[in-house]
Amino acid sequence: MGGSTPQFWQSHGRRALLAGLTALLVAGCTTGWRSSHRSASPAPTAASPRGSARSAVDPDLERRVDAYARFAAGVAHDLRREPRQAEAEFSASLEADPSHETLALELSRRYLRNREPARAVEVLLRASRQPHASSDVFGWLGVAQVQVTNQAGAIKAFREATRRAPDSFLGYRGLAQVHLGNGRTNEALRVLEEAATRKNAPPALLIEMAGFYLLLAEEHLLPKETAEPRALALLDRATALNPVEPELLAGLAEGYHRLQQLPRAITLYEALLRDHGSAGLAMRQALRRQLFDLYLRERDATNAHRHLEGLLTEQPTNPQAHYALATLYLEEKRYPDAARHLEQAILLNPDLEPAYYQLVGLQLALGRPDLAADTMARARSRFPAGFLLEFYTGLSLAAQEKYLEALDHYAAAELHARVHDPTRLTHFFYFQLGSANERLGRFAEAEAALRRCLELDPRNAEALNYLGYMWAERGVNLTEARSLIDRALAIEPDNPAFLDSLAWVLYQQGDAAAALEPQRRAVALMPEPDATLFDHLGDIYHALGRTEEAREAWRKSVAIEPDPKVEQKLLAHPETAAPR
Repeated sequence: MGGSTPQFWQSHGRRALLAGLTALLVAGCTTGWRSSHRSASPAPTAASPRGSARSAVDPDLERRVDAYARFAAGVAHDLRREPRQAEAEFSASLEADPSHETLALELSRRYLRNREPARAVEVLLRASRQPHASSDVFGWLGVAQVQVTNQAGAIKAFREATRRAPDSFLGYRGLAQVHLGNGRTNEALRVLEEAATRKNAPPALLIEMAGFYLLLAEEHLLPKETAEPRALALLDRATALNPVEPELLAGLAEGYHRLQQLPRAITLYEALLRDHGSAGLAMRQALRRQLFDLYLRERDATNAHRHLEGLLTEQPTNPQAHYALATLYLEEKRYPDAARHLEQAILLNPDLEPAYYQLVGLQLALGRPDLAADTMARARSRFPAGFLLEFYTGLSLAAQEKYLEALDHYAAAELHARVHDPTRLTHFFYFQLGSANERLGRFAEAEAALRRCLELDPRNAEALNYLGYMWAERGVNLTEARSLIDRALAIEPDNPAFLDSLAWVLYQQGDAAAALEPQRRAVALMPEPDATLFDHLGDIYHALGRTEEAREAWRKSVAIEPDPKVEQKLLAHPETAAPR
């Protein structure tokens, strides 16, 4: 059993193993044991004293039978989830037959997991004295010796492991770790170079070494500039050997992935899916998830879609796949498709909390505050109060023009964030807070929130324009309002809302002539006719004495959205009689 092999109970099946042991005991077979085969003594003859049959049994056979019995008892305790009793029986089995190396390795690893390294050392020392002890025994003995702080013993064991199996990385890795633990970086690098420069080093060794270099860099035991080039060179050497085993291809792909060599990782994962995808659904799903993530990072939406659709074809009830596909559709601004997959993700996994908030944002963007309110009601019935729950509740209420209630939830969200995670108080949060206050006429509170938004994001064009227009609409702070709106237009020069704000602040400053051109551009650039823009255009024309053009603009405004104030302007300025 190698150093990376799963527990042997899993590979053989405990119940089947226990049943087979009974047959082995009856037959006297020793299959799987390293001890020598000896035939039992002949049945007692006439010369043998009757009643002394026990003395006629071969002592080796009796010992092996006892070892089997103890082993079987240990398996039985394991099946009943009695680990301590199992370990006692396995230990007794090894006492009876020390040649059972697989059991010695398993028992020692149990002791190491239980933080009993001294017992592991005892088991492994006994196993190491067997004539044909493998390198795994010495490798794990080195691990155990490190844990009992016997560095000399660890180095000796690791060295013996590399001598007995030069193609196994366990010994080299152990030696390097001992040196690194003592600050001897150069000695550690020499050990690794010794392994790397081995003639005809197999791909498995090269891949394991590359992974170890990357681990050392991630744990800051070696500088990245030292570890990563060595890891890449080892992976390239392994690739040049054209390995075909799926576990080696997976190791190569993971290594290139960690080194951000994403196209090479993708090629290997695609080959694994193509050539070994028939191994099972779990493997295909894992590979598709990996490829989806890599293609996203490479901004290859087509192939990202392909693997997500493959996931959903094979497993249509996978909520995470629906959620990931919705995220992809969001980036592509395919909002109805994104909403559909978010609904499906929630249906399949009602506890997928982020999906509710994504869906609410989409429903608000699609102009469906009624659906957003329903989604938030479902979320509030399932999840405890927190920043996102309170904030998105506020967003949904603001979309229904329930601004006072929205502010209550924004306040709760702010309190949660200040206590648990202040980083959630972003420019977006303060923009929404400012907007709700402005709608309620709380201009001082709105100004404070919008200024905070701009502190966090000075190039937030929406906030620059919102604060500037709020002042222009009220005819206050017009100089700063003009400055903020100019900054917004520098970022988005063809934004019709920003052009309308510029025209309006100029109008409020008494410069209707300068206001006319940006207002006409705003009307022309607006995707759909807007009542406010035509109302402003009418006011500007009227200030310039162009009454008929003013009336035409006001008429268009009330045709789009009836407004008593605009209608009053039409009544106050009747149509001029046409000349005879």
